[in-house]
Amino acid sequence: MFLAEFEEGSTDDALGELTKFQNGDGGFGNALEPDARCEASSALATTTAMQILLRIGVREHAMIDHAMRYFLDSYDDDKKGWDIVPKEIDRAPRAIWWEYGAFKDLWGNPNAEIVGYLNLFPSADGAKLASRLNAYAVEYLRGRCERNEVHEMACYLRYAETLPSDALSVIDDKLEQFVDNCITRNPDERQGYGGYPLLIVDSPKSRYYKKYEDVIPGDLDELIASQGEDGTWSPNWTWGRYEETWEVAKKDWQGIITLNALRTLRSFGRI
Repeated sequence: MFLAEFEEGSTDDALGELTKFQNGDGGFGNALEPDARCEASSALATTTAMQILLRIGVREHAMIDHAMRYFLDSYDDDKKGWDIVPKEIDRAPRAIWWEYGAFKDLWGNPNAEIVGYLNLFPSADGAKLASRLNAYAVEYLRGRCERNEVHEMACYLRYAETLPSDALSVIDDKLEQFVDNCITRNPDERQGYGGYPLLIVDSPKSRYYKKYEDVIPGDLDELIASQGEDGTWSPNWTWGRYEETWEVAKKDWQGIITLNALRTLRSFGRI
């Protein structure tokens, strides 16, 4: 990804690397999400792959077709959605928060995001499901959702990007509440892992840029100051177990976080 975005690499090279994480069932696994090092396919890893594909501008590719088939095949009607990680996760090295059944009370993560992909990549097989789940995504967001968990917020923001303006207007007020509840404007009030403006404002073109325009310059300064001596940015969390595997995951995260930091700094003209 870095080579494709910052050097002379090609999109085909990035796709070649990404395909190594895709399984025969169409889903992605194999530690594409570094904290869940499970070979089996998961909604978690497959949504991660879809984010990558969209970022590099891929809209038509066999990888997407297979991933969408995986979503349709793994859908659980009783849950109105998908398990974020499969049962196999409990046998794999992983962060302490990744257990089978994790985040089951936060329907939006990953389900709202997946519904967005059903919108972006419609099919005859998925049309009725997409219609039902779009209705439920709105119902949940406007009702049972507590709108205070940052990962669920991120999934809903990705979902919102797939909606036409009339559908977006129905949930816009709740999205605004979600953002207000999850994103901490004042740097002095931020502690540990949590929501901060650059999480949802990665360029001056971002939807919420004007909302946080006054604090973005200082946040960019802080981002630059937090770069490590080796040139990377590192995760601010640990697993607390599987220490040898964590060191591998940590390096994976350093690559992801560093690339995201460079993207943000470039988009704001800081590099």
